[in-house]
Amino acid sequence: MTLGLLHQVRFYMLLYVLFMAFIKTANALEVKLNHGKENQQPFAILNLRNSYPFTCEQKVNITGIVEHISCKIEGIPQSGFNPTKSSMISFSYEMKELPNPDNPNEAPKRYMVVNIYPNNNSKLKLFSVFSDLKNEKPIPVTRKALSKSYQIVAYTNKLPFINPNENMGNRYSINFPISIPKTSTPTISELDINRKPLEYNAGKDLDAFMEIKDDIKNKEYVTALKKISETLTEYPDTIFAKDLIYYAIVALDKAKGDNETNKVIIDRGTQWVKAYASDDNAPEVMYILGKSYLSENRVKDSLYYFNRVAEEHETSRYAPLSKMQIANSLTSKADIKRAPLIYREAYQQAKDLESAAEIAISWARFSIRNDDFDHANDLFLKVFKVFPAYFLIDMEDSIDILQELEDKQRFSLAATIAEYLSGNVPIDSEQHSWLLMKASEFAMHAGEFDKSHKLNVEFLHYHPNHKLADAIRARDDSLLFDISGSYDEKIKRYDHIIATYPNTENAKRAMELKAKLFLENKEYLKVIAMKDDLPSDSEILQQAIDNQVLIYLENHSCNGIAGLLSNANKVSLTVKDSLDVFECLYNQANYKKADELFSGLHKHIKDGENELKWLYLQANTLFALGRDNEALKASRDVMDLAFAMGQRKYYDIAFKMFDVLFDDDRTKNDAISLSAKIDSWFPNDNRLLPMHFALLNNAQNNKDKLALRHEANVIIRLQKSLKQYDYSPYVNFIYINGLIDENKYEEALNQLEWLGKFKLNTDDRQQRFYKIANVNYSLKQMDKSKQALNDCLELGNTTTWGTLCNNAMGLHNNFE
Repeated sequence: MTLGLLHQVRFYMLLYVLFMAFIKTANALEVKLNHGKENQQPFAILNLRNSYPFTCEQKVNITGIVEHISCKIEGIPQSGFNPTKSSMISFSYEMKELPNPDNPNEAPKRYMVVNIYPNNNSKLKLFSVFSDLKNEKPIPVTRKALSKSYQIVAYTNKLPFINPNENMGNRYSINFPISIPKTSTPTISELDINRKPLEYNAGKDLDAFMEIKDDIKNKEYVTALKKISETLTEYPDTIFAKDLIYYAIVALDKAKGDNETNKVIIDRGTQWVKAYASDDNAPEVMYILGKSYLSENRVKDSLYYFNRVAEEHETSRYAPLSKMQIANSLTSKADIKRAPLIYREAYQQAKDLESAAEIAISWARFSIRNDDFDHANDLFLKVFKVFPAYFLIDMEDSIDILQELEDKQRFSLAATIAEYLSGNVPIDSEQHSWLLMKASEFAMHAGEFDKSHKLNVEFLHYHPNHKLADAIRARDDSLLFDISGSYDEKIKRYDHIIATYPNTENAKRAMELKAKLFLENKEYLKVIAMKDDLPSDSEILQQAIDNQVLIYLENHSCNGIAGLLSNANKVSLTVKDSLDVFECLYNQANYKKADELFSGLHKHIKDGENELKWLYLQANTLFALGRDNEALKASRDVMDLAFAMGQRKYYDIAFKMFDVLFDDDRTKNDAISLSAKIDSWFPNDNRLLPMHFALLNNAQNNKDKLALRHEANVIIRLQKSLKQYDYSPYVNFIYINGLIDENKYEEALNQLEWLGKFKLNTDDRQQRFYKIANVNYSLKQMDKSKQALNDCLELGNTTTWGTLCNNAMGLHNNFE
């Protein structure tokens, strides 16, 4: 969108209104800051006064020191104040939506939250005060929850000017020094940081501000500019003036106006940066200033801002972009070696994908201009692969890129970009037809005839009556028929027939011949890609699927097999190859397709070894599909046949049998019996760990201490052997508890000592120390017991085990 959409006169009136906000001030909330000294001790007083009551509260740490003070004023102020920092006190504000703690169901309200912090080790004290400070009434010590006026005093050692005599008899008030007695001496009211009081009134400018923010986000820049103008006209003293001006600068930059717009950006952007140099958006505004100066051919001024952003705001996303602009400005032959170094540094420091893409494209265009085509191609393709949408951000710039690529005869890359762009513009636009036409032309010059033909067909489909349609048809006919009859030329002939006579017998025949040509050329994937255009019972398609599966098998590509067969209804292979494919699908967790294709394979198996392998795969597949009864039946057949043939490698189906049997109370005892056999078959297998952990939990549920200790001991032994400690220290503590119950204290201590080699969490460490203390206590080794409790308590006494250690230490102390 461009600024040409706006009436020129209205647009410049809009610009005038936008930037008048730089000289506007507001009224309502009074913020007054003063400093003074008493007995050489400095103090500061911040007065806050509002037209209706608000709340302030002190945030106190555990030592009673006020860390900061927070005041909440309901409503949306039309103006605020800049964050202020003095030698003793700092204060700023933010806008928040806060719920009502007394009524959570009530909709949140908008508040201006003023935060006050002490500086340089000063102390803070909050007082609610009377609206008229020029009287001698004492200020109450106890404050109301709401007040129209507050004083915050920052002091060093003690509150200034407190009269101790007056307070001896009355501890409920103080004659605070900041009350100003009436006097005939002329006085000058305290000046706030803006040299006048600040007021606020509830307004609707926040709603307008949020709409403008959304417009900027949605790239509706002209709409945003119009709304900014209206908002600043209706709310000239709005608190959001700074942000609105920032959005105006961004919108003017994005809207791509004329030279007059650049001058406005330069004029007002400079003022904004001076006024808000520390603002988070300052790097972006300076970056926009640099670009605007560059548009005016004021290179020196532009480099000033680009260098400033790069040096002063290194962590900003605009620092790398500024370095990119600096590199862009290096156009002399002497800079050919220097510029890539700056581009590389900027690219490596890019803060997000979009800016990285912009830097890469700028670098690529620099490389194109200097005939470094390979590097340019790498950069363009890297962006196109990772972030193709970058080319849609600025369509005009992308079309300029196409022109540069065409000038340098980089046709293949130009075709790729032009085709992508054509898919992201309105089909009924002139731009769509132009991009398709150029993409086809680029592809033809690059020798990519299939792509060129496809683009021609697409052009004629969407724009059959376009003034260039006849020229495109002629180009396509020439592309397809001016050939001698090679493989590629035949393919193109078939494509031409298919495209020219769709849904005809000729088109179907051309499709079959094309598929057959692919099959003869062993391009099976191309045949498979045509499956939607071939009959469902096509022998050509089935042969392509079978042959491609064999290629994947030879290359050990189970991923390829799973993807290929995901939509296949059958596969025609030998029994051996079928079993290998079955195993591939199972290993890829494609259980449903494996069962669908190979559940009936046993009908074609003639030998016991292949039958055993099929049974094993089928049983595992049925387990995976949750068809447990069928799986158990198949598993028993596996075990019987494996025993008979002495094939121990298939015994591990017993692990899955155990899981299913154990989960059913009716067959739990069968599972326990089976576990003993599994132990003998696989004495040192990590799959034993979850099995015995299930048995341990069963023993614990049944309160079978003997079985519980046995299972814990088995798991501990297995873990040591396998050097896998997934179930520690849980099982160790269970085993140790059993030893303690049997008064085997020395062995328990040995286990606890060994457990100390683990990296335990705090809770487990405290449990270990508690048990060491308990065992030593039972052995009458009181010093060791107490030492263990001390070690436990060093880790804290608020946890469950910490509390037990603390209680046990109390018992120790009582007996001493």
